[in-house]
Amino acid sequence: MAKGQHTAKNIGRNTKNLLNYPRAGVSGWTRFLPSIRILVVGGLSLVIALCVAFAIGYAATDIPEPNLEATGQTSTIYYSDGKTPIGQYKVEDRKSVEIDEISEPMQKAAIAAEDTSFYENRGISIKGLSRAVVGVATNQYAGGGSTITQQYVKNFYLTNEHSLDRKVKEMFISLKIDQQQSKDEILANYLNTIYLGRRSYGVEVAAQNYFDKPASELDVSESALLAAMIQRPGAADPSDNPEAYEDRFNYVVKNMVDEGFITEEQAAKVEMPEVKKQNKESSLSGQKGYMWDFVRREALRKLDIDEAQLDRGGYNIVTTFDKDRMKAAEQAIKTLPQDQPEGMQAGLVSIDPDNGGIEAFYGGKNYLDQAFNASTQSHVQAGSTFKPFALVAGLENGVRLTDSYPGASPTTLNNDGTPWTVNNFGGSSYGPVSLLKATQSSINTAYAALNVQVGPDKTVDVAERAGLSENCTDKEMEAGDTGGCSIGLTPNPSNVLGTPSVKPIDMASAYATFAANGVHHETHSIKKVTKGAEDEEVYKAETKGKRVFDKAVGAETSYALQQVINGGSGSYAQNLGRPAAGKTGTTNENKAAWFSGYTPNLATSVVLYREVDGKSVSIGAYGGRGEVTGGSFPVQVWTDYMQTALQGEKVEQFPARGELPDKPKPKNSNPAPAPKPEPKAPSGSNDGSDGDEEEEPKAPIETPKDDEDKNKDSDSKDDGKDSKDEDGREDNGSSKDSDDGADGGDADSGGSDNDNDDGDTPGGGKDKDTGGSDDKPGGDTGNGSSEDGGLPVIPTPGG
Repeated sequence: MAKGQHTAKNIGRNTKNLLNYPRAGVSGWTRFLPSIRILVVGGLSLVIALCVAFAIGYAATDIPEPNLEATGQTSTIYYSDGKTPIGQYKVEDRKSVEIDEISEPMQKAAIAAEDTSFYENRGISIKGLSRAVVGVATNQYAGGGSTITQQYVKNFYLTNEHSLDRKVKEMFISLKIDQQQSKDEILANYLNTIYLGRRSYGVEVAAQNYFDKPASELDVSESALLAAMIQRPGAADPSDNPEAYEDRFNYVVKNMVDEGFITEEQAAKVEMPEVKKQNKESSLSGQKGYMWDFVRREALRKLDIDEAQLDRGGYNIVTTFDKDRMKAAEQAIKTLPQDQPEGMQAGLVSIDPDNGGIEAFYGGKNYLDQAFNASTQSHVQAGSTFKPFALVAGLENGVRLTDSYPGASPTTLNNDGTPWTVNNFGGSSYGPVSLLKATQSSINTAYAALNVQVGPDKTVDVAERAGLSENCTDKEMEAGDTGGCSIGLTPNPSNVLGTPSVKPIDMASAYATFAANGVHHETHSIKKVTKGAEDEEVYKAETKGKRVFDKAVGAETSYALQQVINGGSGSYAQNLGRPAAGKTGTTNENKAAWFSGYTPNLATSVVLYREVDGKSVSIGAYGGRGEVTGGSFPVQVWTDYMQTALQGEKVEQFPARGELPDKPKPKNSNPAPAPKPEPKAPSGSNDGSDGDEEEEPKAPIETPKDDEDKNKDSDSKDDGKDSKDEDGREDNGSSKDSDDGADGGDADSGGSDNDNDDGDTPGGGKDKDTGGSDDKPGGDTGNGSSEDGGLPVIPTPGG
């Protein structure tokens, strides 16, 4: 090849273009690697593009008007009619102050807690923004990392929306704010807008609410606590639970030392400050405060918002509370004798079984004096009101109301190879009894045998399906965080006798499931929530419900529990004048007394208990009675309330009994002993007998026949008022001595069957047990005071 031809062939290969890409004079794949020229040009182009984009974004972003939340709109809660207000959630009067009216320790504490680079940065944190961008992109945004300026911008101009657009706006506005305002102005504005609990917006209002002093007088410890609360202002009230902020408090103090705001010697003297108790508004007096507080907690959960958003969001919340029924509940509680012992508490919860809405409750005498709600926050041992859960478990597993169980007291049961001795209250003793009779008379020995037969775990399962909260975990117990769980709801044989401690609202929810014939609805107090002038609906309660028991099982359960009222310890409730079912419950040592009952259209639980210095104690003599049992004052209050609440309501009948599930019946390791035959009279005797009398049946199948009450201890002590009346301390298990195992015999029989504790007919009534004659044990008649109270000879395993 000629030299000229070779040169011409390589001209194109060696000639460089503007970017020299692919690279001239380089052979092979390496010619496609970017040259330094490309890297420099590309980098400069990217920088220029970013600068242009930043300049455009900065210029295009204007500082907006303050958002609606910053200016604040009152949220209002209403009764179920949607018109009558109960109360409001609103922004506290915000008093903005200048920076020199905020103590230096408070300023330094806020910086130490939220933005240690506050005086050096230009309003934004690149690190924080980067983390936020990644979090939004991966849907794992955890917050945090924003500067004080950014937080101020978000609170005052923007929202809590987790989006890239909001973060970009926040960045540009923060940069502009940092240019337009001094650091002192920004810090003051920030401290005037932050939310610090107790509906306190701004440090000035918070200082007054927590420490009864202006912000200018806050010391280091007080400032550190308020700064610690910025991150989680609604976690707890520091006057009630300072431990909730202890870690964050220590973090703030440490940062103040690290930043040179205080010395280590000063830090060593800093302790959690004393916080004054919260002042309640007079508008929250009586029952309104309890409704206000309960709805507030539910709204925060259901709407998934924080307290600041609720107080400033302009929500219209329609509750399920019926104004007339709320008044009826309060009036019914007021019928109780006034000579109440110290620490006496009363709770009442009424639920619509068709949708789970709380129609009424009674939280206490006055929310302003006692914010603790006895109906929704207290834990009280259930007593014999727990027995229906074992009844349902039995019916679901082949057991029938005609099945026979031991009624003698004491009875030693075979609990999976371990002897377990159970007593009926007062030693009252029965022969073999049907499950129906055991339900009506609340016989502990029979129900203990039933629980061993079907399995305590199945009883717990039924209780939870019906509506009781699950058992508290060890972690919840250690932390004292038991508001959403039950205490002692474990699968041990004594649970049937009422050893678990449950909330009255949960018990009402469970009995509402019985009333709905096996359909459970989530208990709730909020019907719907709307927002803004257009009343845009933002939430509506789910009321569909879920079937948790077979229809026939539900009908059979209601049939059995009707006998408690028709001829048992709840006989006073016959005064309601319409079909009703229920169960009395009285705990060991007379620490609590229950009546939980229902009609097909309303379920209500009533409980009386007593606490002194945080400890459960015996109610003792009260209202002319030696003891208070479930068939006395609780059933009276229940009946009084239900008469008013159901006035004008259609009388509904319970579902007809149907065919129960055909399932193999668990083996009963504790069958009822065969009754001893009556000795035949000798031929020719003058007793009028022909010697061929039939022996008595083992147990009544339907409503038990009237027998004469032989419990002189239950009725005779107070001329028919019987100190151990109606159900006679149904379950000893309902005391804190949960290891008792059996709680005596819960003699909720009353009524036509005199085998009840005391007849459960306060003030007379239909129960014939108005005074026992003799207290002989044994026999199927018993003394009737079997409800609960007797201690097991051997502690219940696992109790």
